[in-house]
Amino acid sequence: MKDVFISYASEDRSIAQRLAAGLEQAGMSVWWDRQIQVGSEWDKTIEDALAAAKCVVVLWTGHAKKSRWVRAEAREALKHEKVVPVMVEEDAIPLAFAGIQALRFIEWNGEAGSNEFEILLGVIRAKLEGKPIAMPEASSTKASVLGKLVALLGVKVGVGGLLALLLIASSFLRIDPVISVHVETARIEFRVTPDLGDIRLTDELIFDRLTFEHVGKLALSPDRLLVADPEEYDMDSDSYPPKSWQDMAINGRVVEFAADRPSIPSDVTLEITEHKEAVAGQLDGIVLTDEAVVSMEVSNDNSVTWSIRTKQGRQRIVMSRIHAVQLIQSGLKATPGLSIPFPQDQELTYQAIFEHKPGTIELFGQDEALVMVLPETGDHEKTAVPPKLISHSVLPIQAVDFSWQDPSTGERKTPEGFAGTVEYLSPQGMPSVAIEENAFLTLEDLEHFEITSISIDPNSHQLVVDLKGQAGYVKAGTAGNPQNLRPTLFDKIRYSPLFEPVSKLIGF
Repeated sequence: MKDVFISYASEDRSIAQRLAAGLEQAGMSVWWDRQIQVGSEWDKTIEDALAAAKCVVVLWTGHAKKSRWVRAEAREALKHEKVVPVMVEEDAIPLAFAGIQALRFIEWNGEAGSNEFEILLGVIRAKLEGKPIAMPEASSTKASVLGKLVALLGVKVGVGGLLALLLIASSFLRIDPVISVHVETARIEFRVTPDLGDIRLTDELIFDRLTFEHVGKLALSPDRLLVADPEEYDMDSDSYPPKSWQDMAINGRVVEFAADRPSIPSDVTLEITEHKEAVAGQLDGIVLTDEAVVSMEVSNDNSVTWSIRTKQGRQRIVMSRIHAVQLIQSGLKATPGLSIPFPQDQELTYQAIFEHKPGTIELFGQDEALVMVLPETGDHEKTAVPPKLISHSVLPIQAVDFSWQDPSTGERKTPEGFAGTVEYLSPQGMPSVAIEENAFLTLEDLEHFEITSISIDPNSHQLVVDLKGQAGYVKAGTAGNPQNLRPTLFDKIRYSPLFEPVSKLIGF
């Protein structure tokens, strides 16, 4: 078997071939997949060669970053401490390997006698001989910067050495960054803890159909209230004929419908009546007065399902600008004294009509969870600007998670199509971090954190989410390779204007 294994993406074969030829000329025993014999089992041959190699050179390019094979080979080499990363293209190292020191081959001309190649050759020889490796000047990662500082302690004294020591110490001190997060996801879950008073969760939303589940109570004061005879429902037209509607004498009273039978699920759907108004009404806001966990999911038909779980169930929904709305309810019983001519243990359909001025409907959730389903708005034409669900709602958010739990396996999974970016507002100057495909992102211990926008992209069927604030816990990556995205004090110093004069003072 060969001592040196070259891992690369098939699109980069020419680079791997030049590198292998140069290493062989230098007396190295090199294996790369062009040496697989005809008739061999491809997977088994690669696994055996990878296991037998004493050094694994990984060529990181944009293609390699996306290659499942290269990432798997790199993980295996990393596990056995025999990986030598070589960065051939900028920003090509995946998030899971970003903290590992790498050699910089960005400008390598393919020649075996180049400076980059000689550096790599020295690193490989040290690895094969089992000697400690100190990455030289050609390396280009955060680790290499710290390596230089460590080296300075051996040769610098006085002020320079002290500053170098302080910089090294600063690399172990995590700080809470102020970040801006932009993601596209099919799901978001966040925990809200009200400080004092009611917390408004949503902005104004126009709807023509809206469904609520786990309803505790619904109250309204219409000028007229009609109820349809369930036996008169016309299956062919999917509606009630005019003769089926009975006008109820409410005499200006507040009408309430409340859940009083735990065995029957309570739900209400509000939709446009036969009057064919442009919209059914306006959702003014969801109000929380207790700690709540809120999740939002979007389906392929752009329907959004909100689930609100609280300890006390004191969530309140306020809707206004209602002229006429059709109420389809189940599991709710009308106000005592209101004569309903049909059994209330079945689904009943009402029409609430506000003749003199637009009316308001107020709804309260039960103690368990309030679920709200908002379908895509009617036949409105899709525009380049996604419809907003939340626009700069300031909430005391404590945690945000985009994953979900598979009910069949209990495994935490990332929503399909999840992708995003974390930008650092403080410390300033830090490069942004792209969240890779199939990776997770979790934010906890949040301070002064807010949702600045949640909207729907009608074409990709994704929620477009923007968040901003201070985070005491920021992690991304995969379950097997989580990455802490909280910067260190050294990062703050490194990207500040003061770093250049300090680096000159210590000879960095």
